[in-house]
Amino acid sequence: MKRLSTILSSLVLAGTMAFPAGASLPAVPSQATASQQDDEAFKKERRIFLWDVTISMVGATASEGAGIVKGSKRSNPDFDYAKSNFPNYNKSKDIFDETRDKLIKMIMQIQNESTEIIILPFRNGIVGEYKAVATADGKNQVCDYIRSWNDLKAGGTHTATSLSNAVDKYFTPDRINRLFLLTDGEPSDNEGSRLLSYLRNWKGVKETRGSSSYLVYVMLTDEAYNDEIVEIGENSGGDITVTRDFKEPVWITIGHDSSVHVRDFLEGKVSSNGKGTFEVPFTFIAGNALPANSVFHFSVEENEFISIDPSAAVKASDGKLSVPFSLKKSSVEEYLSSMPADGEVVVRALCTKDPSSDKNLSLTGSNAVNVSLVIKAQPRATISWSVK
Repeated sequence: MKRLSTILSSLVLAGTMAFPAGASLPAVPSQATASQQDDEAFKKERRIFLWDVTISMVGATASEGAGIVKGSKRSNPDFDYAKSNFPNYNKSKDIFDETRDKLIKMIMQIQNESTEIIILPFRNGIVGEYKAVATADGKNQVCDYIRSWNDLKAGGTHTATSLSNAVDKYFTPDRINRLFLLTDGEPSDNEGSRLLSYLRNWKGVKETRGSSSYLVYVMLTDEAYNDEIVEIGENSGGDITVTRDFKEPVWITIGHDSSVHVRDFLEGKVSSNGKGTFEVPFTFIAGNALPANSVFHFSVEENEFISIDPSAAVKASDGKLSVPFSLKKSSVEEYLSSMPADGEVVVRALCTKDPSSDKNLSLTGSNAVNVSLVIKAQPRATISWSVK
């Protein structure tokens, strides 16, 4: 089989023969192979929520040398935290209730009952665990656990240690593993450098824990913001999604397979000029409706068979993105004549969000799509009969 060594797009020319490769591109971030992406259609999903429960989440900080300080988060909105066990309380930085409510909302929006849910509160390590499947009862049990969490302490934010431990324990190759890291501050001590090193080597996670290994890094406050982590996410090809917007998150993942039947676009069934659209399905990871200004773009590597205008605005309809394309050859015969004796060509199409789209919208998971160009054989004979 011949393969184009590129990451930007995927074009499988199927049939008895396939197209030769001829283009090359600069090095880009690694993506899952076509076969790995195909496997995701048959995998169940595991969603892991790594949840920061240090006292900074309630706007409190411990005095230097105070040791471990613990306070209780009350449900009474009139409670005076300034007189509680929380030292140096700052109401304007209290995001605990809001984050907990958003987390519960994300849990309740999970549609597939086979999805496994794991809640992992952390601070100087993982300090709790709750697991269930996403049935109605399972989701309610998980949400009850989140609502009842009341163990908030001062201490380090050991983000790298907690993340690596969660991945090592819960990521498996037979699942789509999607970990959501929610934190409000910078990692403690040397955890920051360890975290950067770990994220830069996410390819190693995919090699050892499965190709369907994804991270959504949620920076809940300005203190949690880190330019280097943002850059790592931007260069990860969708494996690591970094977001600062957790007010009304809309996170989607796209399907990794689509197809174009060449004859349909050259011989009149759909069009005769080689122009048309192929569809890419998507599903919601958080949220249940796309913002009105949601626009995407698709690009494909330079090749002799198909083109996609990367500036074309692609919008969603009925759970699918319709991607416009143009065939580069004018007849089926030209395609057939350029086929080698055997094999197929694999190229990838890359989806990106337009910068003007709603800030709460993010793509999670691999953003590459395998597009199969299929040459259907014509019938060898026509059989007809009549009744006399």
